[in-house]
Amino acid sequence: MAKLVRAYAFCNNEVAYLAWQANGRIDGCLGFMITRIHLDSGERRVLPTWVAFKTQSNAYWEEQDTSVWPVQKFSWRDLTLRRSRNTLGSRTGALRVKYEIRPVGLHKPGRAPVPPSATGQPGKYTGKPIPLFFCGAAIETNEITATTDFGAVSAAFNNGILSTQFLRKQLQTARGKAPSLKLVKARMATPSDPLRGYLAGDILPLLRTLFERAAAERGTVYLALYELSDPELIELLLQHQQRLRLILSTAGNLEHKVKGQRQVEWDTTNADARKRLRKLMRSRLQDRMFNNSSHIGHNKFAVLVVAKAPIAVWTGSTNWTSTGLCAQTNNCIVFESKRLAATYLEYWKSLHADEQPVPKPLSRPNSADQGPALRESNMRPGRAALSNKSGQSDVWFSPNTETTASPATRTVPPDLAVVFDCMRQAKQAILFLVFNPGRTAAEAGDFEDVNTAVSAALTLGRNAPHLTVLGAISDPTALPGYQAPPRRKKGAPKPTQKGPKIPLPAIFRAPGAPKVLFIRAAALRDIVGDLQRELLSAGHAIIHDKIVVIDPMSKDDCVVITGSHNLGFKASYANDENLLIIRKNQPLALAYATHVLDVYDHYKFRAVQEEITRESMQSNKPRDVPTGHGLLETTDSWQDKYFDAARPPELPYFTG
Repeated sequence: MAKLVRAYAFCNNEVAYLAWQANGRIDGCLGFMITRIHLDSGERRVLPTWVAFKTQSNAYWEEQDTSVWPVQKFSWRDLTLRRSRNTLGSRTGALRVKYEIRPVGLHKPGRAPVPPSATGQPGKYTGKPIPLFFCGAAIETNEITATTDFGAVSAAFNNGILSTQFLRKQLQTARGKAPSLKLVKARMATPSDPLRGYLAGDILPLLRTLFERAAAERGTVYLALYELSDPELIELLLQHQQRLRLILSTAGNLEHKVKGQRQVEWDTTNADARKRLRKLMRSRLQDRMFNNSSHIGHNKFAVLVVAKAPIAVWTGSTNWTSTGLCAQTNNCIVFESKRLAATYLEYWKSLHADEQPVPKPLSRPNSADQGPALRESNMRPGRAALSNKSGQSDVWFSPNTETTASPATRTVPPDLAVVFDCMRQAKQAILFLVFNPGRTAAEAGDFEDVNTAVSAALTLGRNAPHLTVLGAISDPTALPGYQAPPRRKKGAPKPTQKGPKIPLPAIFRAPGAPKVLFIRAAALRDIVGDLQRELLSAGHAIIHDKIVVIDPMSKDDCVVITGSHNLGFKASYANDENLLIIRKNQPLALAYATHVLDVYDHYKFRAVQEEITRESMQSNKPRDVPTGHGLLETTDSWQDKYFDAARPPELPYFTG
């Protein structure tokens, strides 16, 4: 008789990811009951669920648990490890847990009944209850600890996904409608709002640490920022301005016409913060005003200096905006490393010395471009062996090419050459999250920018069929297979579009490479089962991380690549950027892998729905959308896809 044979868990500061394996189809299994065991208190918590059986309906998204509605998958994300999905409350401090996974199904002789739910809400759904019975022995995962602490490195990830039924419930969104963008923006820009705190997660506390330490230890923070508009973060800088040296770049622009002439107003995002800080900081604030579409000062990092010695550095992908904190997926990371902090401080000084002409007024266009001295100094990596067996780190800064413009023939920039070499050395898996590194061809001969992490991952996945290669992409133009619409000829009338537009592709599968799967961010635009319409974004970026994780299950081979760098060519030749490559810190690699899988798994279901809608619209056949009931199968047929050639590519890797 088939049974569960292994289970594994890993986590970061917010989410746990579980994967398990059976040695065959479990007869009569309707899914799995999952119990979280708190090792310090002994508490046992059956994990909550919201998706009902097809013969039931959970129209108002009320919580039950996996003893009522079991998990019909062989993997699961515990989104409630730290945070409640009902009250916006959270557990603080490091949290040690493990999980018990047990198959459940319909009644058969000899099967014991599943005890009544202690946390479910009888009567909160419609349809006849389905009594469940244990149909196999339980299996336990390894122990894990939810924390931001990974030795000499601290890392945090936010909860910045808006396309959730959870957000609908918190906003009390009317059925049939998507959440209000105006309301979401207002709440995430209000510092005291608990929804803002939920979405931002531990990024805010970790971000504050360097400034609090500077005040306590009489230190100075050297800071380089791209976007700065979040009211709470502006107040943080104003509070600590006497201990701050800031390089603030251009961010945001507004195009308008004056007497028929096109004009662009620059720095619309940062103008207010810049004005307020200038009054107090004066010369300790340097304006880095590119004010053109060719270059951006895309850094977000801070160096803590105490008694003239750099001791710690904060960086990551998180822009200092309410959207960056709450409405995009992002990460931040802090290193307790004098060597690495010194390297970042030297880069800060090089940026400061690379002074750009300041337009008057600041909103005027500018022809600013980074100089040759800065470019040359960035052509070599900085290195630091991290303490407490926390691995080693290389850091690259941009721009790091001799040319100041995109050349016709693109040679690989030195930072990306190292990234691609790390990816080529992958033995088992490459996972990634990207915003928009550049165009990627689906087939040879198509237009593509080969100098992107997505292109490299696709090439490696095709050439090494044993590799598990998966990732999630924010911008549709970066998904392989994207085709730009034909350009309208000058003078030709604008095409008229009646009805909704056909969605762009949302899933890419590489022919002949079954372990390669890329998806893009999407939201539910149709009602599916009990699931209502969702809000996709509060701006252009949705997935804003720039992450590659290589072989996270290997202590010796694991690599994490992160920072502000978009992992494409333009970031290396045109922008101010920083890019980190961290080796041999497996707890950190597993934390970043958890974040990748969390984002990937969330958008995968929505990408599938997007593809179904796309296919129906292309064929002019109305989509047969199941509505008004749950999505769980009432037979054990849901297991079929896990035991054929098309099973999810990540499961064999994470369960051995």
